Amino acid sequence: MVRLLKSIEVKAAILSDIHANLQAFEACLRDAEAMKADLLLSTGDIVGYGPNPEEVVSLARSVGLKSVMGNHDYAINNIAAEKYFNPHVQPALAITRRLLSDASLDFLAKLPPNMEKAGVFLVHGFPPASFKTYLFMVPSRGIARVLSSMKQDIIVVGHTHELVHYKLSRGKEIVSLPLGKGKVFLEPDAKHLINAGSVGQPRDGDYRAKYLLWDSGSRELEVRFCEYPVEDVVRKILELGLPETYAQRLFARNR
Repeated sequence: MVRLLKSIEVKAAILSDIHANLQAFEACLRDAEAMKADLLLSTGDIVGYGPNPEEVVSLARSVGLKSVMGNHDYAINNIAAEKYFNPHVQPALAITRRLLSDASLDFLAKLPPNMEKAGVFLVHGFPPASFKTYLFMVPSRGIARVLSSMKQDIIVVGHTHELVHYKLSRGKEIVSLPLGKGKVFLEPDAKHLINAGSVGQPRDGDYRAKYLLWDSGSRELEVRFCEYPVEDVVRKILELGLPETYAQRLFARNR
């Protein structure tokens, strides 16, 4: 999957909130390979919600996915953290925990809170290191203040399962820009905060898996949409006894 880098220019596939959805993950990996991605990155939440946590973690390890820690990834190894989740999530975490091998639990436990790769700073919730704070919880002035304090000009987060682009230009107020399927140029004289959507549990009205393709040479960020057999995932969720709402979310409106 990951080819040798021949220059400092990198094409990175950035995946977010895979959430144990094996079919969606595989679809994104196939697309990233077809797009000749050099590097596979993740903003966390590799597990949670979905029916195939062990298979997803094993695949993530085998393809060399570089990921930061998500709140679900953390809670799998820290039962006390379950109090921060909705009540219906707690039994789902217990099911996920039982399905994971010791090697996978160890992999998740060692994920870092943040990282910088290919000119992009990655964190699950909100920079610099929170995996619990949702982007929508922070007012625009707070986002602007944090972006101004960071040396990096491109920050990618997950956690909300939605696509969002905030831009802070020099001497100007922060603006929220539409982000959808296709390419956008990230100007080098501005700071950019990107919410990467979700591979396995989108909440944007479209069931398809989404991931970002970042070209550090051209500074183009592309949002890729990937089809996969969502009905198979829904069936597995219900068979495992996971909350029905996890399946319902996958039957999104725009089909």
